[in-house]
Amino acid sequence: MNQEKSALDNLKDALRNFWRKYGKPSIVAAKHTDFIIEPTIFVGDKLNPEILKLLTMAYLANASRQDSGFGNIDVTPEKLVIKSSKGRPLVVVNDQKIIRQYVASCRK
Repeated sequence: MNQEKSALDNLKDALRNFWRKYGKPSIVAAKHTDFIIEPTIFVGDKLNPEILKLLTMAYLANASRQDSGFGNIDVTPEKLVIKSSKGRPLVVVNDQKIIRQYVASCRK
């Protein structure tokens, strides 16, 4: 049996740590123990929507204004599309709050 972690296990650990740091973990205090309620990292073969939302927000917070100008990020009032370097859509955001935050940050 291979004792090294697989790439998928490493990815799950990294995403779990990211969620603990930037998400809003729920902590349940019992008499002698605290429990952290964590989302499942993958739901089927898809990334959990809450974790995807956090990753998207972190990416947009660190994206430069130039990313919009070069076509990596397309923004309309209805949606925001993050594209790969080849121009293929990677993430489509319909959350109006995230779109408004990104547009406001680009105006600064």
